[in-house]
Amino acid sequence: MEAFYEESSIAKNARKGERKYKILSICSKVCLVLGVIAILFTFFFIPLQGGLFIFALTTIGLFFGLWFCFNRISLNTNVSYDYCFVSGELRISKVVNVNKRRLVAKFSVEEIVQLGDSDSPSFDRFFADPTSKNVFCTSNVEAAEGKFFMYILAEYNGKKLFILECREALLMNIMKFAKRTALDHDYVMQEKKQKV
Repeated sequence: MEAFYEESSIAKNARKGERKYKILSICSKVCLVLGVIAILFTFFFIPLQGGLFIFALTTIGLFFGLWFCFNRISLNTNVSYDYCFVSGELRISKVVNVNKRRLVAKFSVEEIVQLGDSDSPSFDRFFADPTSKNVFCTSNVEAAEGKFFMYILAEYNGKKLFILECREALLMNIMKFAKRTALDHDYVMQEKKQKV
């Protein structure tokens, strides 16, 4: 039985995040260029001893330090996540500013210990467990309309608790391949939950 399901969790403030990403990216590039210019200027025009040389090295360090900081901050700006489920395997990717994609996790349904709604008591217990690592695969604090926060506890490079913002269809596709016991016994269908 073949199954393919793909979904994205897009940051609610994506437009503002895109602007911030561009500013950080420009600042990063300017600092890199100034750092390279400072290196060339230092080694061609300044004698290799004395206070002026130390000042030049400090300036080079400052420009490259700023370049590194701006670059790191931009990698966590305007972030969305893609979830792709293909016949028993879930792939979670982090997407920075729509065009830079990095794989966060890729695991099969056999590695899933439990999954369910983050509103359940089981989630709170897993979240507080010091033996598992919590991995947030959403940029939003509140779920978008028609979506909910789903958790997946998996034995993936150690015990990890993934928190996803998705539609119930992703959970249903996973359950076609997962063990019945993997679904949290407190799970309530989202449609029923919204009626209450």
